[in-house]
Amino acid sequence: MKTINDKLPMLISVPHGGMTIPEVLQKKCLIDPKGISMDGDTWARELYDFRDLVEEYVDTDIARLVVDMNRNHRDLPPSNPDGVVKTMTVDGKQIWVQASGLSQREIQLLIQQYHGPYHERLQTASKNKNVLMGIDCHTMLDIGPAVGGNHWEERPLFCIGNRGTKMGNQLDEPTTAPRELLLQLQKSLEKEFRAFMPKETQQPLVTLNTPFSGGYITYYHGNNSDIPWIQLEINRKLYLPDDEKMSLIPEEFHRVRLNEIRDKLYTAFKSLF
Repeated sequence: MKTINDKLPMLISVPHGGMTIPEVLQKKCLIDPKGISMDGDTWARELYDFRDLVEEYVDTDIARLVVDMNRNHRDLPPSNPDGVVKTMTVDGKQIWVQASGLSQREIQLLIQQYHGPYHERLQTASKNKNVLMGIDCHTMLDIGPAVGGNHWEERPLFCIGNRGTKMGNQLDEPTTAPRELLLQLQKSLEKEFRAFMPKETQQPLVTLNTPFSGGYITYYHGNNSDIPWIQLEINRKLYLPDDEKMSLIPEEFHRVRLNEIRDKLYTAFKSLF
């Protein structure tokens, strides 16, 4: 890998790797630490720890179920229980003592204290003249709801999105990164991770814009900065043990795996420049 003085010209965003429930809300939260971790992007801060290897790195220790940095600040409960401040986990569990969730005052304070500053940091980082692109980094479950269907299906090892079509072209809004850049990253990931592909799977190694094309971070900053933005999703089966065996802190075996994945990701990113 490169040294701290020879960084890749990238901005890395890791919005869902945090575990912290603010102290004033801890007695109201019904979800245990393991549930908090599984509701977010489990071990994402370890997986995407490029803070000393890229020009700009932005993450948060606040848990996704408290404040979702990848939602519009106006996307609120009760109209959306999976909005910027949530009332239900991804698997339908009630988060707060009150089923209706937090008060409007609490919600607005959380947005002011955490959501706003996160996006301000991204805006500032994107203006660094040495930054040529941004990647918003996530993880995804191995099996999830099919796009446009009512069944669940196996997911690819990687999904990269620019809010376009399955081919990376513009759909009903401007793409947040050129198709050519998406295809270049796809090719690099396929080269680095070919040996990781399970022989029995029917899924491609890397898909474009399906099942995820990009969330609020990709949309907002891709349309309000001068750099291209890509959302990257990594399948958790690459590094995460069975749910029953999962610990909050990766054990040594899993750290080795995380390091291996991160090294290969770094090589794939490097090939873009």
